[in-house]
Amino acid sequence: MTESNSSVPKNISKEAVRGTFWNYLSFASGKLLNFVTTLILARLLVPEEFGVVAYCTIAIQYVDILNSAGIDSALISRRDKIEEAANSAFIANIILGIVSFGTVWVAAPGVAAFFKEPQVTGLLRLLALALPISGLGLVPSAMILRGLKFRTKLIPDVARSFSKGLVSIVLALLGYGAWSLIWGQLASELTGAVLSWVLAGWRPTLKFEREATRDVATFGGHIILVEIAGQLRNNVDYIIVGRILGKTMLGIYTLAYRIPELAIRSFDRVVGQVSFPLLAQVQSERETLKNTYLGYIRYTSLFTFSIGAGIAIIASPFVHTFLSSEWQETAVPMALIAIALAIMSVGHIPGIFYKAIGRPDILNRLSMIKIPVIVAILWVATRWGIVGVAAGQILFAVISMIFDSVIVSRIIHFDLSETVKALVPASLCAGSMALVTTLAKFLFGLDGLFGFIAILVIGGLSFLAALWLVDRSLTDRVMLTLKRKLVPVKTL
Repeated sequence: MTESNSSVPKNISKEAVRGTFWNYLSFASGKLLNFVTTLILARLLVPEEFGVVAYCTIAIQYVDILNSAGIDSALISRRDKIEEAANSAFIANIILGIVSFGTVWVAAPGVAAFFKEPQVTGLLRLLALALPISGLGLVPSAMILRGLKFRTKLIPDVARSFSKGLVSIVLALLGYGAWSLIWGQLASELTGAVLSWVLAGWRPTLKFEREATRDVATFGGHIILVEIAGQLRNNVDYIIVGRILGKTMLGIYTLAYRIPELAIRSFDRVVGQVSFPLLAQVQSERETLKNTYLGYIRYTSLFTFSIGAGIAIIASPFVHTFLSSEWQETAVPMALIAIALAIMSVGHIPGIFYKAIGRPDILNRLSMIKIPVIVAILWVATRWGIVGVAAGQILFAVISMIFDSVIVSRIIHFDLSETVKALVPASLCAGSMALVTTLAKFLFGLDGLFGFIAILVIGGLSFLAALWLVDRSLTDRVMLTLKRKLVPVKTL
């Protein structure tokens, strides 16, 4: 992936570039629609309505882990008897979807009682319909990813975002309030499932094999534990804010998190979907595995660090320009969360690495250490409101990144300084961009819509200039790759 990574096979490097390009194009298109939808809905709904739906989303995400049971990851990493494994996975998803729906229906009143919000019961039971719907599309979606058909994923990803936004906005305009967000999510899941079946080219058969079924179940069992721990880690801030600070603060915190999440977490997910199958392919080649891993660290941080710094700088003018007075408390938490997610993006890659080498158990063990730490940090941080919680996220992100980097360096047997070296370009580019834009904002008093646009332009140009100075060869390769990719797109 870099000039120093000459041992990486050309086909792997090409697949990484090609996959990341199409996957990010898919996510960028979908997330752009989500971004616009969020801004519109923030004008139509109040923080309390966002907050009560966030209660439902927190609960449904944990059951959704059991709904998928790690089967998609098991299929992607599997090397033989694919048809048998896929058939078993499909039957399992149907059963798990029904069981998951029933579980949520029964648990809904308890969730409402925990968050002290009666409206959660009805909303959560309706949202539970998303579980069997999404379960039906899991195997076809996994088969698309397994075949590295990242261009194909563009269609269902964009369609999901479009249908979700359209349904949510129309119903919000009609006065459905929080219910509009739930119906939008159901429309998204149904659209994604239908299009995955249409595009995957896979159909279930009656071909089964006991060993393949057992292997998928075993791998999936580890992934379930990993995902539960991951969701607890990712949602512990929502749980703590919602339980201690209430639904209004949770609504504001949710929107503050949503904007940087759309940009940074989406990029992390793209990288994960591309790097997981690629790292799995080279897991037996230690030197290639090391170089590929460090390459992802280098390039992921290069963009996410700068995106995080950029969002932190524009957070205040963005909120004042595009959101109503009810959302003004969003600015500071948004800036802090953007920085935290940028740091977390580096810690996201080790998790992919553990699964790719067939060791999801490592993730489980590390989670047992990390979860008490993040709970303690954020629980104390609530004393300073949602600003304190957002700042606590930065502290935990740094601790987690250091810890994971040490573990991976010991597994692959390379010096930790190589990870630090991979992060240098990102730190220089993000720091330069932040310095230039902050000075411009201070010197020229940039404010309002014009100031917001000016900051975006200055930030983008300063990032490109810093990137060119820090790694000119990378800039040239990126431009060459874009030219090669955009030509066939125009001729379609």
